Amino acid sequence: MKKTSFIFILIFLSPLMELVRYPILYSTDEPFSYAVIEILVAFIILMAIILYLYHKIIINKVIDVFRNNHFNFRLVVIGIELLLLEVSFVLLTAKPHESFQTNLSNLIGYTDPKLQLLCIIASLTLSPIIVELFFRGLIQSFVKDNFSEKYAILFSSVIYGISHSLFSIISLMYYILAGILLGKSREESNGIIAPIIFHCSWDILIMLMLWIY
Repeated sequence: MKKTSFIFILIFLSPLMELVRYPILYSTDEPFSYAVIEILVAFIILMAIILYLYHKIIINKVIDVFRNNHFNFRLVVIGIELLLLEVSFVLLTAKPHESFQTNLSNLIGYTDPKLQLLCIIASLTLSPIIVELFFRGLIQSFVKDNFSEKYAILFSSVIYGISHSLFSIISLMYYILAGILLGKSREESNGIIAPIIFHCSWDILIMLMLWIY
């Protein structure tokens, strides 16, 4: 299969990565356990797709991106940059003096407290694994192998931003910038652990800031 075909497949699949934390098929009239099951099933299916594509496209095993990870001072700098980016993002997009519940509803899209909690838990556990394996593990690695590192980081970041915030220019720009920093952490650490940790930290700090703000 041609390189461009693989790229279009990855672009087409990118929005589906959010299914691991948004149970879109769940109705509030159904038992809450259905939403939990939907999240877990989505995680298993998406992980199976990633495993297959990683073997097919990168011609390698996913476990390799968890090996030989190294950490240096540059990752600390990237972490600080992500922190500053996140603070400015929350200050710009969240409404001050609004309740945590309201800000959370605006961010997640759900008003049901149980669904909000489920989204938070999934965002801090399953989602970073799926998202980073796909965007930094699949897209970035594939584009880097066929073009260049800088282009790979930029391309994966743009697709990452579009898949997260297509209808908000401000959010789109912030997620693209966050994707660039996450992409740099992927290259600096030679693995996927650092991006996953930074992704988790991003979600945790957003929740804390929405609660404090």
